[in-house]
Amino acid sequence: MNEVIYLDEQGNACSENDELYTVIDDITARLMKMSKEERIDWFRRTQHPHPINFDTEINGTVYSVSAHFNNAANESLLEKAERIILKKM
Repeated sequence: MNEVIYLDEQGNACSENDELYTVIDDITARLMKMSKEERIDWFRRTQHPHPINFDTEINGTVYSVSAHFNNAANESLLEKAERIILKKM
C-alpha cells in the first residue's frame, strides 16, 4: 500500500502528530466501516453548504476559484459525484 502524505496550505508535509492528520485518519476509518449507502448518506449530510466560488491567498498570491456548470447537463453535481463514488467502490 502507498504511504499517504498530508500537506498543509503551503504544500509542507504535516507531521503524524498534526491534528488534521488524526482527524482525516479517523474519518477514513469510519467511512471504511460503512456500506456504500451509508457513505453516500454521510457525504450528503456533511457536504459544504457554501458556494464553491472563493478567493484564497497562498504565499502572497490571491487565487480566485470559480465553478461553472452546464445547465443542460443530464445529471446534477450531486448525481455525478454519487456515480463516481459508486463506480470507484
